[in-house]
Amino acid sequence: MEQDTRLVPISENGERVLDLMKTDRRQASQLMQALSRDEQVSLVSHQATRNPKGAQELLFLLDDDEGREIVQDLGDRPLFRIMKSQSSTHIGVLSLVNPERLQAVLDLDQELFSTKGVTDPQTAYHWLVSFLEEHDEVFGRILKSIDLKVVASAFQDKIVRPTSASPDEVEEETGTPFPADFLVKLDGGELKPDDLEVTDEETLDVLTKIHMVDHEYFNELVSLMIREEDLKTRAAEEALDRIHQQVGDMSGVTEEAEAMFIPLEE
Repeated sequence: MEQDTRLVPISENGERVLDLMKTDRRQASQLMQALSRDEQVSLVSHQATRNPKGAQELLFLLDDDEGREIVQDLGDRPLFRIMKSQSSTHIGVLSLVNPERLQAVLDLDQELFSTKGVTDPQTAYHWLVSFLEEHDEVFGRILKSIDLKVVASAFQDKIVRPTSASPDEVEEETGTPFPADFLVKLDGGELKPDDLEVTDEETLDVLTKIHMVDHEYFNELVSLMIREEDLKTRAAEEALDRIHQQVGDMSGVTEEAEAMFIPLEE
């Protein structure tokens, strides 16, 4: 995980950018562009601690290329704070983030990987819904950049049964409550979202987009959901292993996560 290695003191002009954002966005943008790259990075990093949503607005004072360069130089923790502050809606800054960094950012979420040693499916679901508005190409890259088990854990409890299921059709040998024709489609890569019965329309929307972007990924995802029973535990254990391999014990690093979280409206 990347650390904050480029932080420099915030100058008077940097502080003025924060003040001008409230009254004169155009002048704030000009002043932000005039700062050195190191100070731009520091300003966004410091603001991410105090006001994560405000840190995102700082990035939006610049054009996409400049914003992308600053995001690239941000440590994972400031980036996590910014993204977490938006994770119940659409994460505007996501278009500036290299998808390959997303797993490292998600690993910092102590709501996602709880102290109970499991992955929280509702938090995983909130993250995925927040990715939904991205363009198909970006959404596809995001999916391939994060742990498939995390994605599967978000939807596993939302799948009720395939729409054609009946007691007489259950394939006893598989140990799953899914009929033989459903499993044939799944194994043949022909399964579609309409073959599933889910608990809510939003889940179907996300699964439909996943299928549209990458039908092979969709089939692998559904296969994992219906055939694995310990996804929540395995995903959390693997996240903990990744963290320990990179930076050691991370307990307590993101205590502010819960305070920043805004639940989705039912």
